[in-house]
Amino acid sequence: MAITLWLTIAAPLAAADTRAGAAQSLITPELKGRTVYLAGFGHNRVATGVHDDLYARCLALGVAKRTLVLCSIDLIGLFYEDVLTIRKAFRQMTPAGSVLMVASIHTHSGPDTLGLYGARPLETGVDLKYLGWVDQRIARTAADAVGAMQPAKLELARDDHPLLALLQGVDRPPIVKDPFLYVMRLAARSTGQTIATVVNWSDHPEVLGRKNTEISADYPHWTREYLEEKLGGTVLFFPGSIGKVSPLGDRVALVDPETGGLAEDGSRRKAELLGTEIGRLAERALERAKPVSVDAIAIASDTAFVPIDNPNFRAAEAAGVFAGRKPFYTQGRLDTSSETLDLPTLGRVKSSTGHDVRTEVDYIQLRSGRAPVAEIVTIPGEIYPELVNGGVARLPGSDFPQAPIEPVLRELLKTRYQFVLGLGNDEIGYLIPKVEWDEKPPWLKNAGEPWYGEVNSAGPDAAAVVLRALAALISNGKSE
Repeated sequence: MAITLWLTIAAPLAAADTRAGAAQSLITPELKGRTVYLAGFGHNRVATGVHDDLYARCLALGVAKRTLVLCSIDLIGLFYEDVLTIRKAFRQMTPAGSVLMVASIHTHSGPDTLGLYGARPLETGVDLKYLGWVDQRIARTAADAVGAMQPAKLELARDDHPLLALLQGVDRPPIVKDPFLYVMRLAARSTGQTIATVVNWSDHPEVLGRKNTEISADYPHWTREYLEEKLGGTVLFFPGSIGKVSPLGDRVALVDPETGGLAEDGSRRKAELLGTEIGRLAERALERAKPVSVDAIAIASDTAFVPIDNPNFRAAEAAGVFAGRKPFYTQGRLDTSSETLDLPTLGRVKSSTGHDVRTEVDYIQLRSGRAPVAEIVTIPGEIYPELVNGGVARLPGSDFPQAPIEPVLRELLKTRYQFVLGLGNDEIGYLIPKVEWDEKPPWLKNAGEPWYGEVNSAGPDAAAVVLRALAALISNGKSE
């Protein structure tokens, strides 16, 4: 079941009516007197300090009476229920006509806001008091961005410099990457000063590695620092198709110009070099940016239900790991039923029996006349790059070798500027092509051991539900 809403507001004088505002707020958790579990890399990784602060950063883009607000959050992720809470608070702070999208950067050096990384399995790592404060903080920041809007000029840029692919590591077949870098810059019409810059690129913010215990936004911190020094304004970083894409290991090797040697894996220096290089490439892209006049913002949203086949996710919900923020549904209705199961990894546990989780996908067009000049898509998880760029492969060892191949996202999009916001409005884990799904031996491409991915995915049908919902939105939007 899905609900689709198209909202299109056109302005008679596009250039004069385009407005933009930005705001940011600190969301670093207080460490004194409390235990803060860091997200990613397993259980019981406790924060011991702060390397760089975490922020909520929001951009408001207005045309006529319609305002789109994009917020980039320095967290591992937020659930759809969190976003609904944020939107409710946001609506109370702003005039009607504003639409809010929230995406997390997926840093692995921030607090556990999902619940999966507590002291031990089936013990939540979420601090509900902190989470409630963050929800309100994001809503307030989004409202502040709306309040700061002023007449603005919009520029769009993209780059596919060969270095971008070299900065992404993929070790699971097929070896497909998403090297495209997309940049949007808003500048004040009166002064030309930068209001905000949006950077959209694909790589896991996990350079600092599992040994790090200091809070950090990882490499996006240095990307933003570089661009804010060069351009001014507020920089928002959005991850793209980050499923199986990682800067860890020797697949991404960075030469330190100060030493002449390779930056150590898992080090702050490697994170700094990677983040700064992405900043430089974004700056390079903007040197060839295209000024555009936007006279309409069209927004299409789908509420979709994704089947959950992951037994660990079911046990986590039943155990309260998600703190009630990832409820299960059956045939579109809330389903709180459960059963007791013996699971290989967890033993005898209570397990939720609902069929699906509720999530959202969004398709946004920035239009000039009746033609889109840029598109923004939200993905409620970590999508594999071959689902975005193409290259899904039927390999030996697949559990579903004859499964149909899901729609390829960039083949559906028609503009040159295609912003894909991973972890947009939700986090349901990895979105893996069904034909590449591999939970049972023999392993994909006859590997000697299982590949990583399925353990943190909702299931083999999740990608199809998300991409087919998006395909419907895009098709409807283009024919409007």
